[in-house]
Amino acid sequence: MSDVVELVDRLGQAFLARDLEGALACFVPDDDITYVGSEAGECATGRDAVRELLAGLFARPAAYTWQATSATVHTLPGGAFVIAEADGAEHGPDGTVEPFPYRITGLLSRRNSGAWLWRAVQGSEPT
Repeated sequence: MSDVVELVDRLGQAFLARDLEGALACFVPDDDITYVGSEAGECATGRDAVRELLAGLFARPAAYTWQATSATVHTLPGGAFVIAEADGAEHGPDGTVEPFPYRITGLLSRRNSGAWLWRAVQGSEPT
């Protein structure tokens, strides 16, 4: 399921680039979407609320990213659930990069084109 893992990484690349439209393009185009981050209060449901939350995250001094190192994918008709372990990184405004472990879980929908898009995604720093 490399295309599912590619979607995990594509969202991480959009975060690093602080590309709001690119991040939203990783989600299904309707309003039934959710994003949950690893910090308290980082939870939004609905396209407008997710847009607002991501815009706030992208306005922070540091930029974040991740790249999947392994993934478990459970498929079902028209969808999939993914649990991906990842290498995360915080890119500071002074050029420093702080690595950290990250985990992405979520529900994906398969479009008629065959592409996978997020319906709900949650990122966390496992302890």
